[in-house]
Amino acid sequence: MAYLDQKTQTNRRALTALAVALLQGGAIVAVIHGLSVTIMPREPEPRLAAEQWKLDPPPPPQTDPKIEPKRDPKPNETRVDTPERRIPLPSVDDSFIEIPLPPLPKAPEWTELPVPPPAPPPATPELAQPRNSPGGWITTNDYPSRDLREGNQGLARFVLTIGTDGRVEACTITQSTGFRGLDEATCKYVSSRARFRPASDGSGRKVTGSYSGSVRWVIPQ
Repeated sequence: MAYLDQKTQTNRRALTALAVALLQGGAIVAVIHGLSVTIMPREPEPRLAAEQWKLDPPPPPQTDPKIEPKRDPKPNETRVDTPERRIPLPSVDDSFIEIPLPPLPKAPEWTELPVPPPAPPPATPELAQPRNSPGGWITTNDYPSRDLREGNQGLARFVLTIGTDGRVEACTITQSTGFRGLDEATCKYVSSRARFRPASDGSGRKVTGSYSGSVRWVIPQ
């Protein structure tokens, strides 16, 4: 009995080991085949087209019932007959009178008028201008002796009236030196020594002019 049980256990162990070996071999084969398996995408289920949906027809548009306007009963018409009156029209005279028209005036003949020569430009007025140098009109030798002894000095401003011959006709002191001797000497020597080209108007005619200047009296050292 003990021998039998031992043999039975041995067979069971052998079967168990064989089963385990088969399971392990199957697992290895499944793993190898699983690595090369291609996964196929699942096809989407077909959708029903829009026309397969049955839609309810739209309701008919609502329209207002037509309201017919009320018609007034035909009024009573009264017909008045008036007698036909004819208005006499004046008779039309087809004859006419021809009125002669006066002759048209003759156009004047074209005549070329002579062109006058251009007028000379107007002369511009000219002022009186010195002909000799103003620096030589008065020198240090002309210093009045009395003013020289007293040490009188100053600036004299003057205005000359120039005649049509270019000579000085008058002398006026517009700013005094403060000393009568210096003012009188200024007009005396300028009037006798100054020479001018006379002034002229717009037509070139010589006229009386004027000239303004100044003299500074300084005692020479």
